[in-house]
Amino acid sequence: MNLASSRPTSLALLAFAIFVAPIFSTAAAAQSPTLATLAKIRDSWVQDLHTKQLEPILKFYAPGAVFLQPNGDRVAGSAALRALFQNIMSTFDSDLTLHSQNLEASGDLAYDSGDFLESLTNIATGAKISSKGSYIIIFKRKPRGSWQIIQQVFTGVPPPGT
Repeated sequence: MNLASSRPTSLALLAFAIFVAPIFSTAAAAQSPTLATLAKIRDSWVQDLHTKQLEPILKFYAPGAVFLQPNGDRVAGSAALRALFQNIMSTFDSDLTLHSQNLEASGDLAYDSGDFLESLTNIATGAKISSKGSYIIIFKRKPRGSWQIIQQVFTGVPPPGT
């Protein structure tokens, strides 16, 4: 290989890297606060479920949001979500852990995907039910910049009695 002929190519690549690197680092830096906000929403959602905070948990959802349960049931809209969470909170104590694998945002859409472990304790009987699986939460940015859940899916084999 002739060093003289590879030198223009090396200079061109270096110039390209110098030009493009600030663009990518600026985009990554701009995403950092967004991803931190989304992670905080996820963590607050889990905490609100654990402490049975119905109104705060419902505020995370867009009016037409859809929650897909592990058994395939589709729960859509504010009234249906309220009934679902009222039922869950009055029937069980939940110890849910989400392990995020991917958290990404692009424009006004974002998603958080990972695995979950949950231990449910039936309030009436004290019986414990354990489950595990995967989840995805899809967020949409509202016009004023805040994020809401528009789709949430939990997969896995639903535990008996749920």
